[in-house]
Amino acid sequence: MEREISDEVKKNILDLQYNKYLQYYNTSIIILFTYYVGVGIAFLTKQLNLGDSRQFLSFGLVSISITTVIILLMLNFRSHQQKILEEIKKLGI
Repeated sequence: MEREISDEVKKNILDLQYNKYLQYYNTSIIILFTYYVGVGIAFLTKQLNLGDSRQFLSFGLVSISITTVIILLMLNFRSHQQKILEEIKKLGI
């Protein structure tokens, strides 16, 4: 015998999922910010030399890769959040 889950329980589950994706989103922002603060410190302490084309290319590729992946993840997390909000609105609580 299957029991139907009440709307309140569904809303609580959706709230938990929303908060999970919000935490992922915030963590992504923190990681990206931390990366660029580290890059800034590396420039200030002259650990990165953009005059060296090999080092500049490596730095550019790594920065583009990290930024692209994190931004794509953030867009994915935001999409999940929007879907969850729509589901909560459909519940009518």
